Amino acid sequence: MKPITEIQLQLSFIPHPMSSRLVYFVKRSIDLDIYLPTKGKYLQRDFVWSLAQKRELIYSMLIGRHIPHCSIINIIDPKNSNNTISQVIDGKQRLSTMISFLNNEFDISLEGDDYFFNELPNDYQMEITHHSFNYYLVNELHDSPITDQEKINWFKFINFAGTPQDTEHFRQLE
Repeated sequence: MKPITEIQLQLSFIPHPMSSRLVYFVKRSIDLDIYLPTKGKYLQRDFVWSLAQKRELIYSMLIGRHIPHCSIINIIDPKNSNNTISQVIDGKQRLSTMISFLNNEFDISLEGDDYFFNELPNDYQMEITHHSFNYYLVNELHDSPITDQEKINWFKFINFAGTPQDTEHFRQLE
């Protein structure tokens, strides 16, 4: 049998657990559609959540249900090296749903009535905007860009369960 260190994934970076209020991400430059130039493909699938799934996520935020960590790499902005762009390696559906709700793009049903974010009572709005969004973060260094393959390796490591990725999508990332 191989030593345990041989079967463990060895990333060239260390993801750090973080927590920020959801409103932090509204102000950030976010890349939900990470294009991998060396593969000619996007890292993640398209947006696939139904309205019911989106509503359930928002309801989960309100009642304090556990929402799994997302995974983000802050890359150096190629157009302005003083800025970073948050690339969402895992959590595209969750983060985009939260931001879409804040932008009044869909409503949630509560006690038999439908509410957009801006129609909710203040305490409900505060619960959502101040939601503690948990994620793993890697900050790209100026002299050491994170490669497409490293992004794929981390993505595959995270996505071993849950709603399965399309097998063909995974194959195309090879």
